[in-house]
Amino acid sequence: MKTIIRREFLDHVQSLQFIVLFALSVVLFAASGFVYVRAQAERDVYYRTQMTRAERHPSTMGARLVRRPNPLGFMAAGGDQDRPSGYDIQGGELTPIPVNPRTFKLPAVPALDWSFLIRVLFSLYVILLGYDAVSGEKERGTLRLILANPLGRVKLLVGKYCSIMAAASVPFAAGVLVSLIIVSAFLPGGLAAADLGRVLFVFFLVLAYFSLFAFLSLLFSSLIARSSLVLLALLAVWVCFAVVIPSSSIVIAEKLSAAPSETQSARMFEPMVQKEVWTKIGGVQERVNRGEFRTEDEIHRETDRIFEEGQAKVTEFYANYARAENERGRKAKAMSRISPAALFQYAAEDIAGTGDAGEENFLSQCREYSRAVDGFILRKLGKVVRVSRWSFSTNMEFQGKPIVVRSPQLLNYTGDMSDYPKFEERRPGFGEALKSAFGDLAGLLVWNILLAGLAFSAFLRTDVR
Repeated sequence: MKTIIRREFLDHVQSLQFIVLFALSVVLFAASGFVYVRAQAERDVYYRTQMTRAERHPSTMGARLVRRPNPLGFMAAGGDQDRPSGYDIQGGELTPIPVNPRTFKLPAVPALDWSFLIRVLFSLYVILLGYDAVSGEKERGTLRLILANPLGRVKLLVGKYCSIMAAASVPFAAGVLVSLIIVSAFLPGGLAAADLGRVLFVFFLVLAYFSLFAFLSLLFSSLIARSSLVLLALLAVWVCFAVVIPSSSIVIAEKLSAAPSETQSARMFEPMVQKEVWTKIGGVQERVNRGEFRTEDEIHRETDRIFEEGQAKVTEFYANYARAENERGRKAKAMSRISPAALFQYAAEDIAGTGDAGEENFLSQCREYSRAVDGFILRKLGKVVRVSRWSFSTNMEFQGKPIVVRSPQLLNYTGDMSDYPKFEERRPGFGEALKSAFGDLAGLLVWNILLAGLAFSAFLRTDVR
């Protein structure tokens, strides 16, 4: 079997496609490293500026919490470039910091990270390595000659599998090495010793992803006699795994979801505000006209109550919309996990600490910090004023004199701020990341076992004539 592995491996590495991929891998991984370094440097400056400002000027009027730049974003960005960089906290309300707008007429450009290169470039390369592993030998008439020797079919297929894995791993390892050198050289101190364990684990995760495409190629090559048809069938499956299933799952989740769309929610918002705020404020004006209030303070107390209840309704409205969006996203991710490409992507994001899991971890810490700030305000001022991203105000007439009523304003404390809560973002440990990625890792393992069994079963029944 060693002879088979050596012969097949040398055939692969001496081919033009290997040379092209090796060069392409080095170039793309280098480009990925430089793009990440540049973006990370900008994020570091923004993060330090915002956190320094927050520490020097603490205020009960609000706080801005910025997410710490992830040192492993070059492995799997997880869409973090399109997520809010942090949240503004005001009166218990978390408001995302606006992200830079993009042109929606153009398709979203994926991040040039490791996961993208592996899902698109290397999975396709593994297919090109293995599509003619069996069918090509049959077409050339060499498969019968090889099996005429004292070599079992199982050993032959194992040898071909090992050579495919080795030939795919060499350019990948070279690209990874170049990327790590660039990141380490231009961002000194960016990678900690603990991060190297995650990098190593992602390397084995990539091998598992390569493996299932190697088994898939061997399966089709054993079932279909003509190599050209094998390649067409494999490309169709690759498109389904890498493009069709992940994209269609989003559309299907939106169709199956009972939650209102963004447009529908926008249309529902104004009637809700009219009912919960302005209709009740109109009722106060009618009571004023009937002479039920004796002083302006009584009017302000009543309108403050209505505005506070309205703010609570607005906050609840946006919270319900966010929950519906998250539920829709969870359904889409669950359906997309039919594809091994999605399983690999989500597992890589969990290990890197990016994606939905990383965002939810940061958001939960922001909520925890918001409660700590509320406790500080309650101790210092005796009251926590609740606000939303909307404020309300209007004019009334009391005893022939115009007065302005508005939703309650945040309270500004100017005393001792030495015990104001400090925000320290906690990054999930490696064990927590593994626990989060366990389901996707198990899915990749199941795909490997299934395709390996089918590939060996098909090859054992292959007619070598």
